[in-house]
Amino acid sequence: MMAWLLGGQMGPEGTLQWTAPDWAVILAVVAAGTALVAASWGIRSVAARVGELTCWALALTGIVLAVAGPVWVEEEGRIEEGRSVILVDASRSMAILEEGTPRSDAVERIVGHVRRQVGEVEIFHFGDDLAVGQPESYDLPGTDLEGALDALSERVAGEQLASVVVVSDGLDRGLLRRRYLREERPHAPELPGPLTVFGVGEVTDVLDLAVRDIDTGGYAFIRAPFAITARIDGLGFAGRTVPVTLTRDGSTITQQRVTLDEQGAGTVRFEVVAEDAGRFAYAVSVPVYEGDAVPANNAMPVVVKVVRDRIRVLQVAGAPSWDVKFLRRFLKGDPSVQLVSFFILRTPRDLLTQYSDRELSLIQFPYERLFAEDLWTFDVVVFQNFDYQPYFDFRSSELLENLRRYVVDDGGALVMVGGDRSFGLGNYGGTPLAEVLPVELSSAPEDNVPDERPFRPDLTAEGGRHPVTRLVADPVENQLWWERMHTMDGTNVVASARPDAAVLLTHPTASDKAGNPLPVLTVQEVGQGRSMALTVDASWRWSLSEAAEGRGNQAYLRFWKNAIRWLMKDSTTARVTVDTPRENYAVGEDVRVVVRARDPGFAPLPGANVEVALDNEGRTSQLKGRTNPDGEAVITIPAQRSGTHRVDVAVAVDGEPVGTAQTVFAVTTRDPEVDEVAPDTAFLTWLAASTQGAFHEAGTLGEVLTDPSSARTVQEVRETALWRAPLLAILVALFSGVGWFLRRRSGLR
Repeated sequence: MMAWLLGGQMGPEGTLQWTAPDWAVILAVVAAGTALVAASWGIRSVAARVGELTCWALALTGIVLAVAGPVWVEEEGRIEEGRSVILVDASRSMAILEEGTPRSDAVERIVGHVRRQVGEVEIFHFGDDLAVGQPESYDLPGTDLEGALDALSERVAGEQLASVVVVSDGLDRGLLRRRYLREERPHAPELPGPLTVFGVGEVTDVLDLAVRDIDTGGYAFIRAPFAITARIDGLGFAGRTVPVTLTRDGSTITQQRVTLDEQGAGTVRFEVVAEDAGRFAYAVSVPVYEGDAVPANNAMPVVVKVVRDRIRVLQVAGAPSWDVKFLRRFLKGDPSVQLVSFFILRTPRDLLTQYSDRELSLIQFPYERLFAEDLWTFDVVVFQNFDYQPYFDFRSSELLENLRRYVVDDGGALVMVGGDRSFGLGNYGGTPLAEVLPVELSSAPEDNVPDERPFRPDLTAEGGRHPVTRLVADPVENQLWWERMHTMDGTNVVASARPDAAVLLTHPTASDKAGNPLPVLTVQEVGQGRSMALTVDASWRWSLSEAAEGRGNQAYLRFWKNAIRWLMKDSTTARVTVDTPRENYAVGEDVRVVVRARDPGFAPLPGANVEVALDNEGRTSQLKGRTNPDGEAVITIPAQRSGTHRVDVAVAVDGEPVGTAQTVFAVTTRDPEVDEVAPDTAFLTWLAASTQGAFHEAGTLGEVLTDPSSARTVQEVRETALWRAPLLAILVALFSGVGWFLRRRSGLR
C-alpha cells in the first residue's frame, strides 16, 4: 500500500533529486506566496484565520513540491552472464555423405548440447567469410577458419566471451592449416574467449585416391637432377599398390608404383633433369578407380622454376685459418654450390725472388682474369681476411671498380669476413669496394685498431626478424640459440653502419663513432645486389657451442645457409613476398593474393605501392594496391578462366623500388572444398591445444569450456517520481479541501 501511495518502491540507498529548472520553482513559490496573501484577506476569528491559512499553506507547499519534480533515484548492479558463440563450418566438405548421411547432421545435436550446458548462444556460420545464423545449407566454396575467428574478434570489439565453440571437420583451406601442415609453427589466433572444438566426420566406407601434396624444393638447376616428391592418400586403399604418373606440359615423363601403408598414405619421388631454364608446369596423377568419391583430386599441377646452374661461389682468403677451413668445408659439402676457392696465395713479390716456378709450392693467383673476365660468372664473392693490395698492385682501382659494378649494376653478392687483413686493416677505406659494403670504413690507421676483447654478439631487434639470423622459427627460441653461442676472440672496428643497412648482431660493450653499439653483422641491399659484413673471423666456433650441448653444428650451418639464401635473393628471404591461400581454385572463385613488404630490417613496410601483373597463359591484366600498417596488401582476383596463372608483383615506395616477387596458382575443375574427404582431427587438436582449449572427437559431446570472469555487472538505475505520487495528490486535495471548508464556515468565499 505504501509503495502505491509513494508511486513506487523506495529503497534506503537512494538519493533525492530535483528535476525542475530553478526558474520554475521560483515562479511556483512566488505564485504560492501570492495565493496565500490573497487568502488572508477577509474578517474572521483568529482561530479560523490560523486554521484556514495553515491548510492553504500546506496545500500550496505540496503544489510547489510537485512543480519542483522530486525523484527518488536508486542504483543497483545486476550480474549478466558473458555471451557464448558457436561458429559452424558451412563448407561443401561438411555435406560429404558418410554411411548415407551428411556430416552436417551432427551440427544440430552439438548445438543442442552446447545450449544445455551454457544456455543461450549466438550462432554464426563461415566459409571464406563469417555470417550470422545457423547455415541453411552446407555448400560454401571455401573454408577460412582463421579469418572467421579474426572476424569474430572484430565483431565483439574487445568484449570477453564466456565461450567460443567451433564445429568443423578440420578441412580448413585457409593459411592457418596450410602453415600447420608445413610445420611452420604458426601462431594460434587470438580469441575473445576459451575455445572448444567439436569435430565432425568419421570416414568409413568412402573411397578416395588423391594426390595430396607436391614438393619440388622451390627451384631447380639446368642439367642437375632435382626431385618432385608427391604425397598420395588413399581412403579405402590401405595396402594396395597404385601407379603414379608424372607429366610435363601434358606429356608423360615417367611412371612409378607406390604401395600405400596401413593409413592409406604413400610417398613417391621422381628424379627429374631439366634441360632448359624457365618455368615449367608438371603434374602428378593417379588413376580414377570405380567408386572414387572425388575424381577431381586425382591429379595436381605444380610449377617449377629452373635456373641456369648451381650457385657459383668465389672464396678468396688471405691466409689459412680455422674460419677459412670451416666455411670452405660447408660450401664444398653443399651440392647446390659450385665453389672456386683461393687461399695461401702467391703475391707478385714472389715473382721477384730468385726461385723458379718449379721451386715454389704456391700457384700464381689469377686475380686479373678472376676480377676482369670471370667475375660475372659467380653468384657470390667472399673476401675472407683478404687484403687486396699485395695482389692488385697493377690494376687495383679497375678491379675493385669491377667488383662494385658486379654488385650494384649486375645484382651480384659480396661478403667480407673479418680478420687482420679485412675492412680498414685491409685498406679498403676510400676504395670503390667500400661503397658497396654495409659499413662505413675509416682510412685513418688509429681508427682501425681491432678490439681484441672476447665477447658474445648481441642479437638486435632487426636480427630477430631477419632471415639471415633467424635460426629457428620461434622468436624466443631463436634468441636462446644466440645467447648460447660461443664467444668471439675479438672484432674488426668499423666507423658505423650505413643508414640504409640492417644491423643484425652488435658488440655488447664497444661503440662506433656515433655512440651506437659496434656493428658485428650487417647486411644491405645495394643497387641490384646485396652485401654482408661479418667483422669477426671465428664464426666457426658457433658449430662448437651447439655441439657441446649435444645439438651438432646446426647453428653454424643454418647461419651460413641462411646467409647464402639471402644473398642469392631466395624468395623465402625476400623483402617482398606474394602468396595465395591455396594453389588450386575452381572457376568462379575469388583468389586472395597476399603481398607482404618489409623494410631492410624486415619490419612491416606500410604505405607501399603494389603493382600486380597477372598472366593467364598469354592473357594479361594489371592490378594495383597499397600495403596496410602491417605491411600487407590483399588483392582479390576472380578466377574466370582455367589454366596456370602467374602473378608478378612489384613494390615501390615514393617511386623507389623495394622488390619483386612471383607466385603461381592454377584454376581447374578440381573442387578445393572436396579435394580432401578425411576429417583433419590432428589440425583441430593442435588448434585447441595451442589456445589452451578443448577438442572433442566426432561422436562425443564433451564439456564446453567457459570463462567465469566474462560475467559483468550491469548498473541499473531506478527512478521513483515523487511529484506524481498519489500520496502527494491526496494531501494537496485534503488540505485545500479543509481550507476551503474553514473559509466557508467563516462566511467568506
